[in-house]
Amino acid sequence: MRCVITGAADGIGRALAQAFGSAEYAIGGIDFDPDRAEITRCDLEAQGVETEFLIHDLSKADEVTDCVKKLVEGEAIDVLIHNAGISATGRLACMPIPEQLKVIDVNLTAPMILTASLLKADKLKSGGSIVFVSSLSHYVGYPGASFYAATKDGIASYARSLRAELRQRQVHVLIVYPGPTRTAHARRYSSDNSREHKRMAPEVLANRIYRSVTRRRRTLISGFVNGVIASVGKWLPGVAERSMARSMLGPPDTPVSETQ
Repeated sequence: MRCVITGAADGIGRALAQAFGSAEYAIGGIDFDPDRAEITRCDLEAQGVETEFLIHDLSKADEVTDCVKKLVEGEAIDVLIHNAGISATGRLACMPIPEQLKVIDVNLTAPMILTASLLKADKLKSGGSIVFVSSLSHYVGYPGASFYAATKDGIASYARSLRAELRQRQVHVLIVYPGPTRTAHARRYSSDNSREHKRMAPEVLANRIYRSVTRRRRTLISGFVNGVIASVGKWLPGVAERSMARSMLGPPDTPVSETQ
């Protein structure tokens, strides 16, 4: 069995590689960071996990094309996990547009191109799974990271639409809505890391994603608190939006740097 994971060198992606590797999947990782990828590859192979990394920057169209070509030339895929994601935070009027467009390229455009290309080449096995890592911001918004929130909404909508289309192929689609997770990515983009210890460990999330794949679940909101937050966002959207705005941006006159 083969599991391909984008953003597999660190954070949630690394934890996913460990979870699926422990379940006797061969791991195909995709990441832009060769040093972290090599560390992860060595750690996995030390545990007896067959691992190969493709080094590509998914924000660049030509590298996405090269990545697709290598995947199409490789073995068929049982589980494809779109985990790679970046953000850019700050008040929208202060944000450089090129940085925001890069968020769209990595979080939304690349997974759509990868998925469509692999389906066209018939590289996803019948009975296999595609996992799309969205965000809890789908339910509550993400003031200060509007482009990020838009991409995570977009990928969830794409996945729901694709699910119906893939039913005849017997390909399972899982959408994951993670809340705050204890990763370097979250630490970099959060406005407040004082309660980082309360964020979900990536290993916990990865194991729940693995179980959701084996049970062929349609959605995963991991953790009781995250479930409550999602419900508030669904039924009391104004309350959720105001709370998120205070948390991410502070009072309206609070200065926020262009990037954090």
